[in-house]
Amino acid sequence: MLTYLDALIAALSVRDAAEVDRLLVHPLARILSADARAEVEAMRQGERDALAAPLRLMQLRHQTAELLRDATVVADRAEVPTETSAPTMAPRAHTPRVSRAVERPVARLVQMELPLSA
Repeated sequence: MLTYLDALIAALSVRDAAEVDRLLVHPLARILSADARAEVEAMRQGERDALAAPLRLMQLRHQTAELLRDATVVADRAEVPTETSAPTMAPRAHTPRVSRAVERPVARLVQMELPLSA
C-alpha cells in the first residue's frame, strides 16, 4: 500500500502522466479517497499549479502509515494459557493474588505487496 502511494506521489512530483495513468488503473487505486483522487486527476490534467504538491495524497499516505504502525497482527499475538488449579485438601490462608504481566512478542507489521505493473 505504502509502496503504491509512494510511487504515485513520485510520479506526480515529476509530472509523469503515463506513470500516473498506469498507477490509476492499478487495483490499489481503490484506496484513494475522493479528495486524493480529485487532486490526482487535477494534477494529471494540468489544472494545478506546476509547483503544487499532492497534499491530500501525502496526507492519505501519512494516515495509512500510522494505521499500519498501530495495527496489531493477530497471528503474532501470544495466547495466554488459562490456569486450572486442582482443589487443595488443606485450607490456605487468604493471600491476595497479584496479577503478573504477561509478556507478548512485539507485533510486526505485515504488508501485502502487489506488483505495480497491472
